[in-house]
Amino acid sequence: MSWKALLAIGTAVIVIVCWNAIRGGAALPTTDQATEKLVIRQIGHQLLLQAGDSSSRILPVEERANKEYLIRFAAPFTFLTDTLVATVRRVVAANGLPSSYLVEVIRCAPSAEVVYGFRIYKNSARDIVPCLGRRQEKSCYNIRIRFTETEAAGTYPFSKGLLAGSLMAILVSLLFRALYIRKRRTADRQGNMPALEASTGITMDGAGPQNIQPDLPSDEVIQEVPASSGIAIGNLLFLRESQQLVAGSSIILLTAKEAKLLHVFANAQQELIDRDKLMKEVWEDEGVIVGRSLDMFVSKLRKKLQADPRISILNEHGKGYKLVIGQKAG
Repeated sequence: MSWKALLAIGTAVIVIVCWNAIRGGAALPTTDQATEKLVIRQIGHQLLLQAGDSSSRILPVEERANKEYLIRFAAPFTFLTDTLVATVRRVVAANGLPSSYLVEVIRCAPSAEVVYGFRIYKNSARDIVPCLGRRQEKSCYNIRIRFTETEAAGTYPFSKGLLAGSLMAILVSLLFRALYIRKRRTADRQGNMPALEASTGITMDGAGPQNIQPDLPSDEVIQEVPASSGIAIGNLLFLRESQQLVAGSSIILLTAKEAKLLHVFANAQQELIDRDKLMKEVWEDEGVIVGRSLDMFVSKLRKKLQADPRISILNEHGKGYKLVIGQKAG
């Protein structure tokens, strides 16, 4: 499957997830309002049953502003404060209504006085529930319930769904972006390969001017070879300007100092080069020459030249080093 097809599928998934989340959230408020009125009416029904009244009517629930509802009854009744608190708690919790609310019992007109009330918070430690264990006299009452949370029942699940959908969309977007970048890099690398073959004579199948097919250490990096003239060292091609060793279809990267040192060796193959000359050629510009640095960089070069087992850098103690082809170190 091409990267364009994958990108199209990912975009479609993002659009579908976001659309379903938004459409689902938009349909919730109307359903929740109707549900809330039914739940509020259920509270009145339970109170009458607790008072031993199974026949009196509950008048239509009046919905007011700011999430406030008024329950009205056709006949007088009595109630126990504990029963009222427990009934409201149970019905609200069972139906997923907001967990913070204020309940007031109001005597019918003309007095309209509040005879009892309590306040419930989402954090139950702040609840205000006074005068438990007291039975109120039989009278005409209305019960006013006001939810103090601004979030309607059902919007919280919607928020969670929208959050999950958004996270999924972000993850899918990042995934397909990564696939797209990887595809672009592969295409760019393949597009540059003709220039590599033209400048070095190396083809993708490993064939070159000297049919070089050595095995390289697994940690070497393969990169594009820029056009430049090279120096043959055994079955390797040394590119001074780009600081690279070409081995078949593979490229071995060199540091700046490794490239300087190898350049000296490559121009004097099979010849003994004095230590002082090597240090002067490589480190003179820095103003500080350390003999131990030469030995360390020679050791590094030996490892990278192992791509052709016939190449060696021999050390003649007290004199210098010699790059040789086909001779093993003694």
